[in-house]
Amino acid sequence: MCLATLDNKCEGFLRVSRAGAGRGPGCRCWGRLPPSSRCAGGAGRAGPGMAEGAAGPGGAERYFTRWYKPDVKGRPCEDFCVLQHSNRICVITLAEAHPLLQSGKTIKNINYQISANCSRLQNKVSGKSKRGAQFLTELAPLCRISSSDGEEYTIYSCIRGRLIEVNENILSNPALLQEKPSTEGYIAVVLPKFEESKSITQGLLTQKEYEEVLMKRHSSAS
Repeated sequence: MCLATLDNKCEGFLRVSRAGAGRGPGCRCWGRLPPSSRCAGGAGRAGPGMAEGAAGPGGAERYFTRWYKPDVKGRPCEDFCVLQHSNRICVITLAEAHPLLQSGKTIKNINYQISANCSRLQNKVSGKSKRGAQFLTELAPLCRISSSDGEEYTIYSCIRGRLIEVNENILSNPALLQEKPSTEGYIAVVLPKFEESKSITQGLLTQKEYEEVLMKRHSSAS
């Protein structure tokens, strides 16, 4: 998938929902993000940029701004990335330092049933105002992922907004989450409220700030 089509996808979310369509990616191409460091102690699975190829000049930056939320809920290296499109739509992905992206991890199960009464798969969106969309807070769980070593990881929204879609493709093909975490392996798409579109990134880190976090982790581990 290419960046231009992902850009068109994000631009088209408002139109698609009005037509009553639009669950699942439905997109021919997702962008490629440049490489960055992995979490100290993570043995060697390549991060998104290395796994999927680096973007050329004016690549991801042309369409998206990347924001990061590290150590969510105090859990070391459980980092998330928010790809913010210029039209407010945000794509939630794993950051490259997340334990699930390190070598030796095999995904056993992905579950969008976050409680007895709430499944993200039951999210139904219609109309320009996104009627029926589940509303998410920053720490709202999107799904839970278990690995073959017995660990379970909760994936959080990281931002406030309406849930537009979840990526059902990773249910049948969990490898996408590890092989292409920032493209076909994305977790969910969230639309912030218009009045909050400029404030939702408060508390998130820029790419430069996140790289500094990774460097400090590496220094403290060496």
